Amino acid sequence: MDLILESEHVEHAPYFLDFQHNRDSFSVKPKSSALSICPSPSSFLGRPEFLMFSDLKPSNLLTFIDVHKLVSEASRLLNSGCESPLIAENQLKKLTMGSNFLKLDAENVAFFGNFGKMEFVDIIEYYFVTVIKWMLRFDEFQKLGRNLQMTLLNSIWHVFMKFNKCSATAMFRKANKNSKPFQRVIRNVCMDWEKAKMDTTWMSDFPREYVGIYMRSQAIHEEEVIEQIEKLNPTDVELTFMFAQTCFQYAGSRFQGEIMNITDRFQQILANDLHKYYTVEMRNPRYLKRIADLMKVNNTIQRSIWEGRPQRELNRVFNVLKIGFSHPQMFEDSAFCTGEVGHIS
Repeated sequence: MDLILESEHVEHAPYFLDFQHNRDSFSVKPKSSALSICPSPSSFLGRPEFLMFSDLKPSNLLTFIDVHKLVSEASRLLNSGCESPLIAENQLKKLTMGSNFLKLDAENVAFFGNFGKMEFVDIIEYYFVTVIKWMLRFDEFQKLGRNLQMTLLNSIWHVFMKFNKCSATAMFRKANKNSKPFQRVIRNVCMDWEKAKMDTTWMSDFPREYVGIYMRSQAIHEEEVIEQIEKLNPTDVELTFMFAQTCFQYAGSRFQGEIMNITDRFQQILANDLHKYYTVEMRNPRYLKRIADLMKVNNTIQRSIWEGRPQRELNRVFNVLKIGFSHPQMFEDSAFCTGEVGHIS
């Protein structure tokens, strides 16, 4: 395959994700405003970047996203193991030690000025890598074979992302009394739907308003989740349990069989650790009402995913999104699931 590197894009392109397209109507320009997100992930991840193009793609796609390099990075991270030795009394506490991935840095929240192809690709990369580093803190996950590890990672990263968007937005509202209902926080950056300039021409031939209607259908019940989290004000340990339980429950329901057996075991281990947290550390043996409130949030997240499926099916039928992926299994049940598969030689 002949690859052509275009130098004007090299500066901004995410390192792990390569994409191919019919047209490039979104041009990222350097921004001087401190409120605009830098389109380059290098400032966050410290990795080199380059963008590769190829004409080998299905003709009905506007954009093809190749995640081979991201998958390779996943393998490297899994081979390397956890970044530093963890000493904690149980596995829930080890996962909680990674709570900096879950918490919002409320004093350093930037705002998206533009949101287009580059920002989207950067978010995929960030959350996939973050979930890997987080899961490597879980001893039981490290005991799994590589295929099972990748199956779990492919299925839960976007669930983690949805939950993180809700929890970070709840924290943002708590820290900013003047926040607006149409603001959402993702990757420590606020998306203001009234002010941010959205470019959808790279993903769809439909008018931006139509694409916006579809995208909002994939955020069903998220406002309810945000309000529930605001009211609960969970501790770091509780929030970690909620993230893990939601991800594992989703994966088990999606795959059944061996995966369900594994995720059920994971949830039982973490539930036992949470019991010790309440009874020993918090000295609260009567915590059933609290657990019920936590599970209410998690069940709402699950409803958001499952009830968005009819709209995802309509998206496929009417070909609203014209995005192809080299690894479509990574995007199943995500807002950008299109069913399109591309092939690269």
